Amino acid sequence: MKLYRTGAFYCLIVILLLIQLFSCHQNKPQDAQKVTVVANDSLDLSYENVMLSYLSTQDFRSAALVNKKRNELLKDGYFEHSSYSSILLAYEYLLDDNIDSVEIALKNLEGQKLSSDLAVLKDYLEIRANFSFHDVTSGTMMEQIIDSKEYALAHESVFTFLFYNLLANAEYRQAKYREALKDVESWYHYHPNKSNAHVSQAYQEMKFMQYIALHDYEKLKGTLDSCKHYANATKDSAIIMRMYDLQSQYYFSINNNPKAIEASKKYFNYLEASNTLNAYIFANLGKNFLNNNQVDSAIFYFNAGLRFIKKHKIKHNKMFYYKNLQLAYASKGDYERAYFALDSTFQDYQLSTQRIEAEKINDINTKYQTEKKDQAITLLRTTNTFNHKILVQQRWIFVILFALVFSIAFFIYFRNKQKLLQNINQRILAENRQLILEQKTRQNQLNPHFIYNAIANLQGLISSEQKAKANQYLLLLSRQIRDILELNREEYISLDQEIKSLNNYILLQQMRYQDVFGFQIETEDLDLDDVMIPPMIIQPFVENAIEHAFKNLPYMGQLEISFRTHENQLHVSICDNGWGMQVSKEQVPHKTSLSQIITKERLELLFVDAEPEARIEITPNYRDDLRGYKVEIYIPLVLYFN
Repeated sequence: MKLYRTGAFYCLIVILLLIQLFSCHQNKPQDAQKVTVVANDSLDLSYENVMLSYLSTQDFRSAALVNKKRNELLKDGYFEHSSYSSILLAYEYLLDDNIDSVEIALKNLEGQKLSSDLAVLKDYLEIRANFSFHDVTSGTMMEQIIDSKEYALAHESVFTFLFYNLLANAEYRQAKYREALKDVESWYHYHPNKSNAHVSQAYQEMKFMQYIALHDYEKLKGTLDSCKHYANATKDSAIIMRMYDLQSQYYFSINNNPKAIEASKKYFNYLEASNTLNAYIFANLGKNFLNNNQVDSAIFYFNAGLRFIKKHKIKHNKMFYYKNLQLAYASKGDYERAYFALDSTFQDYQLSTQRIEAEKINDINTKYQTEKKDQAITLLRTTNTFNHKILVQQRWIFVILFALVFSIAFFIYFRNKQKLLQNINQRILAENRQLILEQKTRQNQLNPHFIYNAIANLQGLISSEQKAKANQYLLLLSRQIRDILELNREEYISLDQEIKSLNNYILLQQMRYQDVFGFQIETEDLDLDDVMIPPMIIQPFVENAIEHAFKNLPYMGQLEISFRTHENQLHVSICDNGWGMQVSKEQVPHKTSLSQIITKERLELLFVDAEPEARIEITPNYRDDLRGYKVEIYIPLVLYFN
């Protein structure tokens, strides 16, 4: 046991050294000033719902409203360190058209471990900050939108619908109306609040725009009716009044110019009264007047639209205004102004082309710089990987050398220990052989003792000239001697063999002491062939009872032998109704015989380490009349399975 503890101690030392070796490079200094914030899923979900409520409709909220909400949330200490704080701040800057600040706010998220929804929101705000609903979307931005949409779909983000809205607008600007219509359907499908009246109205309005572009007049009227239905359900005056703009476009598409002008004028007056005019209403109203041959009114609203764009510095495509102004002046015969309008159209087209080319060049340069950075990063990673491999190889070489030295030392140590154990084992085997020889010697000491008594008995029968009994006794004695010779060769015999030998011996004694005692052997339900017992264990005590307990007994003696099992032990009971421990001049008491001492020594040798231990208990005068002897032998239960 000491050897195993020593080996385990050395193995533990080796394991600790290896752990220290491979973990030393992972120890990093911790910033004591760093604030630790425990994640709170319920609060993060509430912040996510705030963003969802703002982004779930087509109309953007005001920056002031978002700022007020953010200040309320900042009262909660957790929100200040939450990633949603930067997201909401970037959204506020977006509504305020402060694009540079959007990028700065989103940079605060770099290096943070973001959930999939936060990553989707970050991608959306980055794209939305550079997205224009008025100009054609560049190819690079289209790739960004599609990649972000695929990521959102793969992670089942609740904000997936936002990218379908951007795709629908981009494809509409590229005149890909059917693709735009499919993206509108997907926007509504993935929208988490499609049961909301605002969302349903926005969905119908987006379909309406696609059907106008596709000239699908059959579906256009039904979609317009749906738009009106959901607009009334919102109870929002701005949305309800916008239906006049849709009516105007519907009447324009079916060439009902008077009604188109009437509806468009109502919507223009509402926007003017609410101080919410936009460039589109000037363009739509001017186009309706031009189609109705009201040229002066058309020219007025086209020019008013151009002034509105210039005043508010709106990024809007002005080619539509110049083209229609050129047509209006030409129809009046004012070709000079028509020329200037056409020239403005050309210049605006050039500016637009230059801007697109600049964007393409910028995209190419960005890709080049990105690829250059990627190559530098790849080279750095390759170098780091190579250095790491060298470091790992050096460590493994050290480990292998250390393991080799340790193995050699361990082998030498255990080889010496093995030799020591072999010497100890040989000594133990020698001691065991000596114990077995002693046990055999003790056992063989019983045989002369029994034979001496038997010959004395036979001599008595011959002296009394009882030849027939002497012959019968001699026959039984020869069987007993044969049993002794055969059974004493074995360390254990079956209980059946032991009982037969006892029965033969008691019959011998009954012939010697005729009508002095009777006997009974009980075995309960024991399997006599499977239960094993050392030979000549019981016979000495039976002999003691017959020789001493029944001597000069004035009544019939009775010898009872029983075998039973109890708590994994074989319990042997030898009881007589003899004299017991009554000491007088006429009576001879039981005495401790040599056979009893030998039997005890045999049990000690045979069952030296047995649990429970083997023992002999002798109880004199155990009967109510204070007579008799009881000998109880307890030995471990030994079973033989054939």
